[in-house]
Amino acid sequence: MDYKISPFIRWILVLSILGVLLSFYSFLHKQGFTAGTFCNLNAAFNCDVVNQGPYSQIFGIPVALIGIIGYFLLALAAWLKIKNSEDKSLSIFLLSASLGGFLFALYLSGLEAFVLHTWCVVCLTSQGLITALLVVSFLNFLGEKNKKV
Repeated sequence: MDYKISPFIRWILVLSILGVLLSFYSFLHKQGFTAGTFCNLNAAFNCDVVNQGPYSQIFGIPVALIGIIGYFLLALAAWLKIKNSEDKSLSIFLLSASLGGFLFALYLSGLEAFVLHTWCVVCLTSQGLITALLVVSFLNFLGEKNKKV
């Protein structure tokens, strides 16, 4: 293991794994494998309205499955970066993928706010995770950009 690896990469790996777990829970709920949910609090915070509604799929693909895949790819890229800390293309991928995930999550939050008029606590937590991943990926990218060759 390369001990010169940026601590940002380790954070990206941890946050991505948390994102996979959170998205997996949401996916199981979407498929009906979880009875009820802890985040159906009231009309303003109701995961069922979001997770079971018309915007919970894109072209027949559950949004939660897209989250699982996206977070998994971020975790895989971070793991590969730990194995090969000199590969700058992985840092570019991490920044680009986390930006794409952030924009997608922002779109979904917009649907919650302006179309559904209700919030999903799991979705908001995922928005926080992808926001943190974007920030940490950006800091990693800046650190790598400023690294002497």
